[in-house]
Amino acid sequence: MMKVALQILICFGIVMLSALVSIPSAADTYRWVDDNGVVNYAERKPRGIPDSRITRVASVTTRGGASSTPAPASTPASSFRPQTQDQVELNDEQQEMLRGLQQAEVDRQAQVAQIKRDNCERARRVLSNLTAKDRIRVRSETGIERVLPEDERQDKIAAAQRGIVENCEA
Repeated sequence: MMKVALQILICFGIVMLSALVSIPSAADTYRWVDDNGVVNYAERKPRGIPDSRITRVASVTTRGGASSTPAPASTPASSFRPQTQDQVELNDEQQEMLRGLQQAEVDRQAQVAQIKRDNCERARRVLSNLTAKDRIRVRSETGIERVLPEDERQDKIAAAQRGIVENCEA
């Protein structure tokens, strides 16, 4: 349950961060502040807004990582602060959320590393057991013992070797 909640939190954080840092690229983007103080962006020049309140941005940061310097047209440079992927300003709540997400990612990576170590150890143990003897006895779910046929044994050996390759560090 905790694992699912952590995955949901990480996905939500990634979506929130991508929304904060990504502005769709266009030939021209216009920015203005309305009478209520809300900052607006549009690909078309807005009607009914005085030119003195509109800032034209020649190009913006694209998702691919290419960026160029925004060019303010009508308003003074001091009233316009471009936000690129490297210059996103976050409020205190967003910064705390970001720190939480970063810590959750560190914890997740530590869990993945521990799981890989456990799987490596298990695969080595299985391979050792399968190669130690020619005849291997296995017990079914019903409790009946049987000798493992050679083709099944070879399949399990191959699976254990794949597990070692995938999970054990070189």
